Order: sequence, then structure tokens, then C-alpha cells
Amino acid sequence: MDNALIHVATMLAVADLERSVAFYRDRLDFAVREASPDLALLARGPMLLYLVTESPPTPDKPGVTLAPPPLPDQTPVNIVFRVADCRAVFDTLRARGVRFLAPPHARAWGGWRCFARDPDGYLIEIEQPT
Repeated sequence: MDNALIHVATMLAVADLERSVAFYRDRLDFAVREASPDLALLARGPMLLYLVTESPPTPDKPGVTLAPPPLPDQTPVNIVFRVADCRAVFDTLRARGVRFLAPPHARAWGGWRCFARDPDGYLIEIEQPT
């Protein structure tokens, strides 16, 4: 796959496509590359993010449905953004309306991190490595 790989992307199933596109575009500076009524492709640097409304089983993924998390306090996804200065990013994003679970904390391993949630409850981690 090394010679064939073009990008790696994450796909999130969301309840309200417009609301999620606005969150990632307006608060996290993603650019919208493609948009349709059921799907949007966003990009920020080398990261690609697909947002999709419910995706029922298809012939190439039989028996699998993509759907938003059913409970807002449980999520199977944690999107990690590694940054040079966690506290500065926290201040910037908070000023843009991103709600964090707590302010940045120093970690035992020497870095800093804080967590927020997107409109569907997916966890967003801002991490500053050592």
C-alpha cells in the first residue's frame, strides 16, 4: 500500500451536516473541499475529514451502518490535534466559541492537553507533546 497511498482521512457520521461543517470550518479552520446534501469533505493541512449523514449498508460494506453516537457522553472517536502550544490554541479556540471540558492540564509525561467536543459529541483533543 505504500506506493498507492494518497491520503488518510477520518469519516464522522453526524446528525446535522450543516451544523458540523460550520463547527469545523468556522472554529477549527477546515476548508470545505467538496459538499453535497449528505456528505462534506474538509481539509486542514494534510488532514482530511469526511462528514456524512447516516450511511446505510451498501454492497461493499454489507451489514454496516455509519451513524452518529447515540449517547452524547460516549464516543468511539477521539480526534487528536498535536500543537506547539496547547494553552495558546485553547485560548484561540475558546474565543471562537469552542467549549472545552476543562482548561489545559500538564501531563505526567511532560506535555499539555485539553479536550472539547464537536456538535455530535466526538472528542477533540488538543495535545502539546514534550
